This record gives sequence, C-alpha cells and structure tokens, in this order.
Amino acid sequence: MTDTGFIETEERRTLRSAVAAMASSFGADYYLEKARAGEHTTELWNEAGKLGFLGVNLPEEYGGGGAGIYELALVQEELAAQGAGLLR
Repeated sequence: MTDTGFIETEERRTLRSAVAAMASSFGADYYLEKARAGEHTTELWNEAGKLGFLGVNLPEEYGGGGAGIYELALVQEELAAQGAGLLR
C-alpha cells in the first residue's frame, strides 16, 4: 500500500479496529501491572506478533504485511489508546 493520504481507507480502519480489539483484551491494568513489576508484556507481544501487527510494514516476501510506516503507526496508536503504549 503506497497511499499517503490522511483519510483512512477501509483497510486501514479495519487494521485499527483489529489492533484495538486485541489490545483491549489485555487492557491498561495488564500493562500497568507488568510495568510496575518490571516484567515484560510477553503475552501482548506474542499476540500482536501472531496476528501480524508487528510486521505490518515489512515486505510480504519477508513474511510481513506489505504495508508501510503509516500502518505501523496505526498499530502503535491503537496499542497506546488501550493503555499499552510500549511493548516491552
């Protein structure tokens, strides 16, 4: 995808919705608990990877989603909106 417009396509809205749904299943309390304990958010990281969110911007020939940095930013925005701003 090479569209650089700021009006999101249906595909981008779907990605945003899917990431939000996944991250909300963990919630801010999960993230805070892990952060306060100095632990890693392994379960969240593994789920995001399993669903292809971590490599959404990588070329398909390398196992990625074939999208771009815009889509990767959408992933990060939605993780942050659900209280998981950083994957540790």
